[in-house]
Amino acid sequence: SSGINAEYGDTDMCVSTLTRLLDHCLTVAPHNLKLIALQAAVKMSLGDNEATIKLLLCSGALISDGFSDITVLDRWLESSFYNLVKACMNLGAHIEVSLLCCLKSPPEYGTSFQALKRIVQYDHLHLYYPLFWDVNLLECAIAQHHKKGDTLLRDFVIGLMRRPEMNENNHPDLVARSQNSKKCAFLRTMFQKFLSS
Repeated sequence: SSGINAEYGDTDMCVSTLTRLLDHCLTVAPHNLKLIALQAAVKMSLGDNEATIKLLLCSGALISDGFSDITVLDRWLESSFYNLVKACMNLGAHIEVSLLCCLKSPPEYGTSFQALKRIVQYDHLHLYYPLFWDVNLLECAIAQHHKKGDTLLRDFVIGLMRRPEMNENNHPDLVARSQNSKKCAFLRTMFQKFLSS
């Protein structure tokens, strides 16, 4: 290891130079998805969780026309999912982790439910709860709030479950359209939250 550093120079200096180079490249070509992905990987390796999330969300917004078309996000989610979830977990953004896990097909309910159980701050729940598209996740949220004695939040989530669009007996096209709309709204809300911070 010390032989490598002696031969190739200081690792920190290399990472710093690479970061500056990528920053410059992104000012010249801000929509280059490969550069954005590379910069996100560098930021993740440096432990810069917020920058990682911002870059990954920017790339998702670029390929989906501002998160208006959820169908094109499968490949993006596949390549970005692990770093996005890890960075959110590191920042304590558990509600985002929970919903990101439900974007996967099939949903990763184990991680999603665990993330819901870890929520200790309720800062952004009012933004995200109406965007839940998965009844299983809403049921888990109700159970968590009941367990913690949070009757106001529990009753709020119960009210959300009673909405007509949450009825799983609706026509499959209507269910899919409603879910896709909420998925896009979730990603736009997450994008706005992290890019405004």
